[in-house]
Amino acid sequence: MLSAGKLADRVTILVPSTNQGNFGEQVTTWTEARTVWANVVFQRGVHALTAGEGWLTGSIAVTMRDNKTIHDRCRLKWDGKTYLIESFNRSGRDGSIAIVATKVDEGNNPAGNEAT
Repeated sequence: MLSAGKLADRVTILVPSTNQGNFGEQVTTWTEARTVWANVVFQRGVHALTAGEGWLTGSIAVTMRDNKTIHDRCRLKWDGKTYLIESFNRSGRDGSIAIVATKVDEGNNPAGNEAT
């Protein structure tokens, strides 16, 4: 069972909704659905190689209590940054959810909306 003292970070769950844009394209909009208490830890030692150069990927591990809002297509917002869920595991044993997420490069689109 998760103890309340371990859940010290506020994480917002962003839920996707897909609509049709002006030109018939699919546009995904991310809506803040719920803010929950969680434990967030940076993934240490996670590196990627690009053209022989190492850089941090911006991955985090998040543990929260199980809830009906979140699923593997959601995104997370923490510390002013948006994260894409890479791994999503519910535990029936202790009522927790373990997530690994990577920071989204929002570029010129700070709302996190994207055409897919």
